[in-house]
This record gives sequence, C-alpha cells and structure tokens, in this order.
Amino acid sequence: MSKIILAGGFGKLGLAIQAGLAETNYDIVGVLSGHSHESQYPVWTSLDQINVSADIFLDVSTPQTVFNNALWAIEHHMAVIIGATGLTDDQIDTLREKSERGVLIVPNFSLSAVLLMQFSQLAAQYFPDVEIVETHNPKKVDAPSGTAVQTAKLIAKARIEEPVKSSEGAARGQRVADVAVHAMRLPGYIAQQSVYFGGIDEQLTLTQSTTSRAAFVPGVLRALAGVEKITDLKIGLDSVL
Repeated sequence: MSKIILAGGFGKLGLAIQAGLAETNYDIVGVLSGHSHESQYPVWTSLDQINVSADIFLDVSTPQTVFNNALWAIEHHMAVIIGATGLTDDQIDTLREKSERGVLIVPNFSLSAVLLMQFSQLAAQYFPDVEIVETHNPKKVDAPSGTAVQTAKLIAKARIEEPVKSSEGAARGQRVADVAVHAMRLPGYIAQQSVYFGGIDEQLTLTQSTTSRAAFVPGVLRALAGVEKITDLKIGLDSVL
C-alpha cells in the first residue's frame, strides 16, 4: 500500500480525494493545510511539522505553495503529483532538474478534460484558427486556468498552418502561445472549457464540463498509479495513461 501526504486536503477537491481514496491501495498518512482542522489524519500547518515518510506527495493546495512543497517532497525522496496550477516555466525547469523520482504536473484530473485536449490537438492540424473559453467559479484564484493554458500550448504545437491574424485588445482575451484565451468566473460553475475552431464555411466546437469534484477522483487514482512508474517530470494526466 502506497503512503500519501495530501497537501490542500481540506479544500473541496482535497475533501473529494480523501473520500475517493478510502478503501483503495493508497493510505493517506497526513494532510498539509494552511489551517488546523479536525481530522482522522494527522494535520500539519507547515512543512517542518511533517514527521512521517511517504511514497507520494499529492498537492492540490494553492499556486503560492506548490513550488516550495514540491521542492521539500523531492528533498525527502517522494514522488510528486502537482494538481494545483501557477508554476512558472522556470520553476518547472527547476523541479525537472532536481527530481529523483517521478514528478507529475496535472492541470486537470478530469478524464473528459484530458480527452478535450487530445481532440483539440487533432483538430488544430486542420483548423489553425481557434479560441478557448474557460469558465470556473469566482473563487478560482488563477486566470486563465492551467487547463486552458495547457490546451493552448498543445494546440500551438499541433498546428501545421499559421492562424489568420485578427484584431487585438482587452476584449480579445489573453494570448497564450498565439491562442486567444477568455476566462469567465461565475457562480454555479465548477469547471467548463470550450474550444472553438473556425474554418471556411464550417465550425467545430469542443466542450467539456465538470459538475462535481467527484469527477476528478478517477483521474487522481490514475495519476497516483502513473507517477510511481516514471522517473522524470511529465506534464498532463495523458502522459501516464
């Protein structure tokens, strides 16, 4: 049974993971949180309080903490799964250089989101003109989302032809790898992303929605199984499927 330290375990996703890992081959040995909580598991509010070893450090905390958390886990010879967004390219390069075991950065644990990104790469080979609209709840701290950023990068890499040049400005979204990305923050949403492709007299729209954080648990289980099989840094759940 693999031992897990869960960072951010009392957020909505963290609580879904706690429930989802019950009666599996993964044993949560403690939770790292920004605040004290009553729990069946040991709870630490700082890295220096952690007094147990683990096989995997699973982080779904905040963009402000994931980098230092990952460095600590690598120094303590753990595989690392980062399910929170916000890492810079320089920070990712640092983690890649320092990693001893697997480091898996997962912008989105949803299997439908992974498929959306794969379908978008295929479509981009034929439709280079594309824009992304992502919607999350108002409490999401980063915009655009990590999923939207990763989707844009994958689309840019898959393009064969250059997109048509269009007007720019604040209303035209943030350009990520020459893909316009629009972020909406509205109550009632958990996560939704649509990718709009335009061609000559035809359009293609790909959309995925997540209506409950329980939808992320199957992806988390696949990430846990996959990270122990790699020895370097990989980005995306699809890299271990």
